[in-house]
Amino acid sequence: MKKEYKDKCPSWAQDTMLEHCLILGDDSDSLLSCNLLEYITGGMWRINWFYDFETIYCHKKTGLPSIGVDMAFIKNIKTFDNHVSRMNKRSDYNKQCLNPNLLAGVTLSNYTQKYAMSTLLLIMSYYDVPLPKSQLGKELLLCIDVAFKGHYYDMFKNIHHEWLDRLGYAELIDVLNERNPQYFYNLITSYHLNDKVYIQDGQLHTDIDLNAISRHIGFPVWLPNDTFNKVQRFKRCGQSSCDDLPPREDIISLAYTSKKYISYTYARRD
Repeated sequence: MKKEYKDKCPSWAQDTMLEHCLILGDDSDSLLSCNLLEYITGGMWRINWFYDFETIYCHKKTGLPSIGVDMAFIKNIKTFDNHVSRMNKRSDYNKQCLNPNLLAGVTLSNYTQKYAMSTLLLIMSYYDVPLPKSQLGKELLLCIDVAFKGHYYDMFKNIHHEWLDRLGYAELIDVLNERNPQYFYNLITSYHLNDKVYIQDGQLHTDIDLNAISRHIGFPVWLPNDTFNKVQRFKRCGQSSCDDLPPREDIISLAYTSKKYISYTYARRD
């Protein structure tokens, strides 16, 4: 990651020798990001929470600080994230969030300038993790959160390349030039990368091909075998207008998933 961006990142991200609990989300980007963080920290940061944007589950009470992984918490919670979460530059935001869009001042007002790649690539870049050695490993990395997509749209190609350069991964442009979008969508299907992580009888499950991905991505990929217990349910919503949002103090996470759509989760008062 270029120094001008890394210097703006919240300092907690350097606390890799202090124990933290990771909050896992429900997709491949969050899972692989959690796996990488546990690998980088030698197990000092471990998955202890699971958040599927409707319910939060906990493995065990620890009293340790927590870190959200690939989720747009709007309160003062440590988190790695890649979403656009501000309407404009006057909007309040989570100062503990390590998010390239916050670092670059991207809001709904300049949405087309956004970082439109994975949280996994963000974390790799911040911790200077080298790209996978194999071509397939690099291609799988570009499949996570459809990180390849912006390259193939004339409107977004330049900003997509700028972000790869800021991350220190400009060599991925050559990989993108050798393929087409359908190639990557076929990889996503083959490795079940769009499948969800979910809870059943207290256990985490997924159909994502974790073993196959582990052979190519450059670090071990797995799903914890721990038992998770329900802590609290939330209400998950989406709408096309900023009008009639719940009170900010009730909102747990919020992201502008397009210029005309907001996805959010809030604490139910019923």
